Amino acid sequence: MMTKEQLQKIINQFDEDDLKRQGIFGISQYGGGSDESFIRANKEGLELFAVELLKSAKETDNVLSDPEKNVIAFNYDEDWVDENSDTFIQYVEPIADKQKLKPKSEYKSTFVDKLVPIGCGLIAIILVISAVVGLVTLFKWLF
Repeated sequence: MMTKEQLQKIINQFDEDDLKRQGIFGISQYGGGSDESFIRANKEGLELFAVELLKSAKETDNVLSDPEKNVIAFNYDEDWVDENSDTFIQYVEPIADKQKLKPKSEYKSTFVDKLVPIGCGLIAIILVISAVVGLVTLFKWLF
């Protein structure tokens, strides 16, 4: 976990004013549906978005410890945010919970799983026999 100072050091490496002049960033949905979303951005826009996320990460502890605050405002109405975006992120709501990874359960093969290779092999054998019988019959007709 990074400290606030480490995060600020990374943030300071970016020239935000220059990035804001050149950056384009937007979140859109493919086909207008909600099944597939994507980011449409140039490099500067991605860097600006990353800086905004780093700033939010830096402020997370302050927001979580202050009962009056529960969100971190996100600058979504700036020029570098694509006005054609379908989704505008207006704030970040930090949570204290950590993700708990579920242990991977071992996959146990079932009877059907064992039958699939046997069935495919039988179909292949039948196809080969049919092709041989067909070729022999064809040769008998021709010769």
